[in-house]
Amino acid sequence: SVSGVITADNGQELLIFASESVCKDAEEWQVEFVDGTSYKASVKSRDKNSGFAVFSVAKNELSDATWNAIHVAELGNSNLAAQGDGVIALGNTLGYEDGVSYGIISSTEYQQKFRDGECGVIGTDISGSDGATGILFNMDGEVIGMISDDIWEDKGDHTVNAYAISDLKSRIQLMANGGSVPYIGIYGTTVTGELQQNEGMPSGLYVIEVDPDSPAMAAGIQSGDIITEAAGKKISSLAVYQSVMRDQKSGSKIRLKGQRQGSGGYVDISFDVTVGSKE
Repeated sequence: SVSGVITADNGQELLIFASESVCKDAEEWQVEFVDGTSYKASVKSRDKNSGFAVFSVAKNELSDATWNAIHVAELGNSNLAAQGDGVIALGNTLGYEDGVSYGIISSTEYQQKFRDGECGVIGTDISGSDGATGILFNMDGEVIGMISDDIWEDKGDHTVNAYAISDLKSRIQLMANGGSVPYIGIYGTTVTGELQQNEGMPSGLYVIEVDPDSPAMAAGIQSGDIITEAAGKKISSLAVYQSVMRDQKSGSKIRLKGQRQGSGGYVDISFDVTVGSKE
């Protein structure tokens, strides 16, 4: 089981954002609400790249008691979260359901990279167990993060860390509408000014790794390539690349341009890539 949060009510169904880890090898799902009642749920959209899914529960199946007990969460602005702020962690953070913990934010400056993007991380001093999931709230009752134990898996400690909700909002909106999250399969990092000066690398997105069987690999993109343009827009950082990718549609074709180091220096390269998804 995992902890989720009600992020939308479209009039026909409640939409719940949670870890997609419960989707593996499963054919049926149940959502247990705060009043202890359980209802059948279905997967609205799934993104194995970021590790999240949106589940739906038909509103006409909810009892009046359940409807009166639940609320659609207010998604806050995690960009305003600061070190030392008080936070509350709700969910399965300590190895059992309905856990409640209080603590403070220990860091906000780090990013967790995934394929085709990155997400801000809110670190806390709250103790957590292996497999922890849950929701991080600020003291105004707004959601500011989604707790996950796959953040910094090799960190060796057991504190609660959360993906910053502001960096997930566009993904949540897309998935809540049943859309597929665009995926090419590039794990990359920004070419900094220091690298440009010291290593003679062009500005852009440095490709650290390409997913096997991904659209990027099928197009011929390789580790070490530097992406300088995507869909006609100049790429100066991973954040810009992620923004461009967010506007694409699964199944569409885009052109990526870049540079590849050869025996005589960097040469121009270009790729026609069919955008996919990881559902």
